[in-house]
Amino acid sequence: MDPLTLAAIAAPFVAKGAEAFSKSAGEKLGAKVGELCQAVIDKFRGDSDAEETLALAQKRPDSKGRQNALEEVLAEKLEDDPDFASKVQRLVDELQKGCGSRTAFDQRGQTVHGAQTNIAGNVSGPVLSGTFSGPVNMDKSR
Repeated sequence: MDPLTLAAIAAPFVAKGAEAFSKSAGEKLGAKVGELCQAVIDKFRGDSDAEETLALAQKRPDSKGRQNALEEVLAEKLEDDPDFASKVQRLVDELQKGCGSRTAFDQRGQTVHGAQTNIAGNVSGPVLSGTFSGPVNMDKSR
């Protein structure tokens, strides 16, 4: 995975921190996020600009602007250090697999009117949700 993509995936985890993920997604996932956060903290140590960017992102973890700044600094560090990039890649892969746990949906701030269906994982075939009046054509040839 290229450093920019990897940074974009890792930054929200790092900004929100392990405690937030432990509460919503479980201890195993929280521990992996903690490992990722610690790796980033260790890498940023001694670089005052990077440390400040991380601190600001963690202060307001839902701020897209602060997450973007963190992504930028993180991408630079990933590009400069292949060992660090490899470690972050491994941790992100483990987080995306969910450590064998369920998928968590962050739906804070959403307003839902009516029924809602969340779909995750490897879905093959049609997925229907809602109320239908009349026949539903499932024939892919048309």
